[in-house]
Amino acid sequence: MKRKTKVSSLNFKVSSFFKKNHVQAQNDFLRDYLPWRTEYLSVLLDLEQLVNNGKCNDCGEGEGLIQCLSCSGTRAWCPSCVLKAHQHNPFHNLQLWNGRFYETTTLQAQGYIMYLGHGGEPCPNLSHQPDPSPWEDLGSMEDVFAQEEGDTINDTQLGVSNLVIVHSTGVYSHSVSWCQCPGAEKAHHLDLMKARLFPASLTRPRSAFTFDVLDNFLIDALECKTSAMSFYQKLRRFTNNAFPDKIPDRYRELMRVSRIWRDLVNRKRFGFGHDMERSPGPGDLALYCPACPQPGINLPTSWRYDYEEWLVMRRYVVDGNFTAQHMKMKIPEDDVSLADGKGYMVTEGPYQAHIHDSVEEREASSSRLIIFLKKSTCSNHRAVNATNIQRSNLRATGVGATACARHGCFVPHAVVDFQKGERHMNMDYSICNAVKYTPEPIGSTLIIYDVACQWSIHFAERVDQSYHLSLPEGTKILPAPGILMGKYWRPSGLLSTRFPLLQDPFKSLLKKYRHALQGISDTQGPYEELTRSLDLDDVQEWKKAAEKAAQDRGELLDIYQLKMDKAPSMAEIRLRLTENELSANGRTGSVAWLIEGINIENSQDALRLSIRQLPQDPTASQRTGIEEKRQKLMARIIKFHEAAEVMTNGMDLKGGEGAPLDNPELCLEEADISNMEDPEEEDILDFDGNIDSPAEVTEIWMPSWAASGHIMDDVVLALRQEELELRKGQANDCLEKLRQALGDRSVVFREKIHSNKSVHHQGTRSKKELQTITLSINRHARGYSRARAAMLRLGADSDTVAVYQPLKPQDLVVSKEVTEENRHGQGSDKLAWFWRINNTEDSQKNLWMNEFYRVNWLKAKARYDRWSEELKLVQHEMFWTISWFRTQEERWRVRADESIKNGNRAYAERQASMWAEFSAQGLKNFEGKLLITS
Repeated sequence: MKRKTKVSSLNFKVSSFFKKNHVQAQNDFLRDYLPWRTEYLSVLLDLEQLVNNGKCNDCGEGEGLIQCLSCSGTRAWCPSCVLKAHQHNPFHNLQLWNGRFYETTTLQAQGYIMYLGHGGEPCPNLSHQPDPSPWEDLGSMEDVFAQEEGDTINDTQLGVSNLVIVHSTGVYSHSVSWCQCPGAEKAHHLDLMKARLFPASLTRPRSAFTFDVLDNFLIDALECKTSAMSFYQKLRRFTNNAFPDKIPDRYRELMRVSRIWRDLVNRKRFGFGHDMERSPGPGDLALYCPACPQPGINLPTSWRYDYEEWLVMRRYVVDGNFTAQHMKMKIPEDDVSLADGKGYMVTEGPYQAHIHDSVEEREASSSRLIIFLKKSTCSNHRAVNATNIQRSNLRATGVGATACARHGCFVPHAVVDFQKGERHMNMDYSICNAVKYTPEPIGSTLIIYDVACQWSIHFAERVDQSYHLSLPEGTKILPAPGILMGKYWRPSGLLSTRFPLLQDPFKSLLKKYRHALQGISDTQGPYEELTRSLDLDDVQEWKKAAEKAAQDRGELLDIYQLKMDKAPSMAEIRLRLTENELSANGRTGSVAWLIEGINIENSQDALRLSIRQLPQDPTASQRTGIEEKRQKLMARIIKFHEAAEVMTNGMDLKGGEGAPLDNPELCLEEADISNMEDPEEEDILDFDGNIDSPAEVTEIWMPSWAASGHIMDDVVLALRQEELELRKGQANDCLEKLRQALGDRSVVFREKIHSNKSVHHQGTRSKKELQTITLSINRHARGYSRARAAMLRLGADSDTVAVYQPLKPQDLVVSKEVTEENRHGQGSDKLAWFWRINNTEDSQKNLWMNEFYRVNWLKAKARYDRWSEELKLVQHEMFWTISWFRTQEERWRVRADESIKNGNRAYAERQASMWAEFSAQGLKNFEGKLLITS
């Protein structure tokens, strides 16, 4: 009993521990809510009743029939007290008790007046207090809202006019008392600005938008991709959810004012409110990547001596987006641009001149026609091959951009419009502007572009012949095919600054840092282990070749490919043995006889496969086909055994063990392996009942099957040596075909299986092709296993056994070298043994194996070097990011010191403080990780 008590106590403690440390899921919270649902509903209904029995909570005398839904708590107010409480809260939502229920009312209906021009206080030049009574004749709220922008009805009555104000909590109508100071009538729009209200027009403003709602709209458009129409419709429902159409439509005003607001905010954030004499230049109203090297911004003055060239090399990715289309304008010449070329888009005038001149040259010169209009010969490059597709209703069929390849930040002043598709003339302009963006040329620039193979052919020629294209002196363009930019279009909203690195400047780099550490961990061990197992002289020679290839590139990169012929095949070994067979055993025909025995084994394997593929209840024709194959095969076996009597001088070669059984793990996807446990009873179809040993499992009398302990003469020993050589050739052939089949299956998986979005889209043809390749892999694997087993019975030496290792099912997986090129763990220890050779002595004896060894070592080294360089680059990017933040901080410190106005100084100090916080956060997150260059 005592033991039971202890056990129960222990179970209780364990249960309590798990309950205490259990993290509730969403459904757990919903279950907690269900018992309280009725009580919650009762509370909601109680809030609908008259508050405080209709007595004012403030004065205690008046009728408290008004409540505010925006204020904290439940209070009742009389009209005079509610105006006092909300003198500086004009955008609260009120309700008025009508004797039966609360109905919506407004501050304006209670006599609220908004004073403008003197910090919310009445103008001292007012001869008397404004009286809101003139608005009573307008009747309902809808009548007040019915006024349009610019109406002159009731413009000013005793210094009061009506103003529709759009706020983030709804649309409001207020009685506004303007400043009556001399000349103030011309500055009403400025009075609104000082009250944090943006006027919809400069003369006679009848509508205004709070700064808060404009900021809300920008954030909604950025994060939620909300259109202006949807955003304003939401505000109308906030105001009157039952009848939103009764709320005035200020959609057009929102479109116009939001553009102006975005322009003002951008100029303010980039310091052009402090330096009014300087106008923004190309790309000055856009941010660029903090982690990319930029001379004069985040690189030290001695950067050319402090860094290796590959570290500071610019890396750009280029691509087009055909979903960002632009309709033609009715009156394009009437369009007003607020920031032409100041952000991410290029300046319109010079760009259109470049396009026009390029077309003119195309028409005047046939050579230019080839340069600009030659269609891409690359597969799947539909964007380039569709350059002549025109859409008459579109001003731009899409956009093209250049972004930093490592962090996904668009380069300012490098986004271009497409006129007919993605043409070289468009992308040339984007690339040249991107390369010229940095204040000081860096040198080499890597351009990753899906059609780089076509684009780069005449790029230099196009730049030289154009008046509008140029590159900094000494710039070296390194084109590389690749598609990286698709993932950057989706979150960016095209031209916003919401890029991966700018969303969280530390998370992105820390993720790269962890990946680099993981990559080094996965590749360093296999590389060093492989190096220790090799001859030092070979390693040094291969290392020099790799360094030279990295420096000179070009054809030298072929060192990563196999250069030697494959291992000797069975046909080659047969030829050599046939030429020497008379001197070896004194008779001819022995090699052909041994080859026939190996072929019979292969035929037996094929027949066993056919039997495994039969259905559980085969038809008569299927059973007849198997029986015919058996008879033909048995005839070959009998003839072979008759020849064996002659070849071995009558010596008995029976092993007495029967033909070896197929490994079920090498018969996958052929039949249910559970039916292979007893092949004599279940797998073998005994049709006539008279066959003691069916042809597919009959033992073949070959030298390798001679029972151990038999006394063998010189003839049999010579035959065993010949068979051993042939078995080596058989094993080499099987391994070669196995490698080819595994490569084919990898390609099928990548191109036809993994590329499909859903399993339902995997066609029957692809599945059948994959099944055929799998059967081929299994067949070659079983053939190799038979060859190796025969070599062991023939007494192969230890060197041969070390080369021809056992074949395991896990060695036959799809090659991730093809399906997952960028994965972690690409060290040589991940390769199956038949892709690499692990014995130095053996590699010296077999040059073809040494070649495999060389290539695998070079690839293992390249993978390790790649991750080592990645780690080094990420550590420098951490330092560059912090330096970029510090530069921004310093610029705002200077603006604060030079500011004369108090507002300018305060804003500059706030911006400097923000960038300083970024720097401090970076130092904290990157502590112990970044590389600091003084």
